[in-house]
Amino acid sequence: MGQQIIRQPDGKLAVFSSVVDAFVFVDATPEEIIEWRAETAAEDARRATRAELARVLDDGNPRPYYQFTLTWEEAAEMDRKNSEPERPVSGEEKTA
Repeated sequence: MGQQIIRQPDGKLAVFSSVVDAFVFVDATPEEIIEWRAETAAEDARRATRAELARVLDDGNPRPYYQFTLTWEEAAEMDRKNSEPERPVSGEEKTA
């Protein structure tokens, strides 16, 4: 399950983690739990994006996405086929 929001006897809220079998947040309002979870999700997204960027920017790693890694040229060609005809791809000259 991961986490469960539980109403405390005093009406406040707590979050219990089944990973550590302990409360990870107590005496909270609904708004505090929303903000706490949003910040946790944002931190997780930042961490995952930093790891992805490290793989992509590593010149010694030619396939950071394993078999699904696209080159700029492959992605640009797919974009040209699937995008609005008047929208230029960043880094390319718009032709008239």
